[in-house]
Amino acid sequence: MDNPVWMVLRGLSRGLHLAGYFSAFGAALFGAVIMPVPGLRRLAWGGFAVAVLGGAAWFWLQTADFASARSPSAVLAALPLVAEYTRFGWLTLARLALLLLAVLCAQGRRWRLAAALAGLGVLGESWLGHGAAMTGMEGWFLFACSLAHIGAAAAWLGTLPALALGLCSGVSPMVLAQRYSRLGMLCVAAILVTAFLQYLLLIGRVSAFFNTGYGEAALLKLVLFAALLTLAARNRWRLTPALPASRAALLRAILWETALGVLVLLAAGVLMQLSPPVMAAMAGMAS
Repeated sequence: MDNPVWMVLRGLSRGLHLAGYFSAFGAALFGAVIMPVPGLRRLAWGGFAVAVLGGAAWFWLQTADFASARSPSAVLAALPLVAEYTRFGWLTLARLALLLLAVLCAQGRRWRLAAALAGLGVLGESWLGHGAAMTGMEGWFLFACSLAHIGAAAAWLGTLPALALGLCSGVSPMVLAQRYSRLGMLCVAAILVTAFLQYLLLIGRVSAFFNTGYGEAALLKLVLFAALLTLAARNRWRLTPALPASRAALLRAILWETALGVLVLLAAGVLMQLSPPVMAAMAGMAS
């Protein structure tokens, strides 16, 4: 089961799970800190459905990898064991339960509570990352970077669909853009800083971008993120000042930004399934 094709499938399903989770969290966060707009509750349910779909596929494929299962019946037999006795299993199920509670709170328009619950689930993803697998101060520092990185990414990328909903509503686009810009710029700054720190801790050298699988996946994610950042800068500095005349153009750009964000998360999902060059070197020294 542990071959490149299955590894990529696990990564893609993990990225899809993150995309849905981010969207549901972003709907709640948007209602809590920007403004409630029509359609947010439906968006939260849609994000939850995608998170469950991606999470179920990820859980199945990861269980098959853990158990070296070659048949559906073998995977089914291993599912309860993985759910109960592995951190991946119980944490994934707990995060989905938190997201369900968050979406139910959103139905009652309790946006702050919904955002807090979903935010806990977002941060819980870090316990399945590389920082949680490392020991010592370096591991704790990487774990802290992961918390900040995934939290900022969820707050930015997750709120893009909600922003598109807002632009389609009767709310003033200028008010929306002004409130959202502060959140977006803060998140982008946090992503850039933590991404650089993660590069230093996990990759360590530029050549690793070209001669390791992890580096190549990281480079793909970096290229996609650069395109996303370029589009976001265009939206902020060119289209936003031209509102309300540029409302339709800004909406199209936000949708493209959302699509690029999904691609970034799919690449991130694959990246998280790979062993970073620094950890691989440490394992080689230990052996």
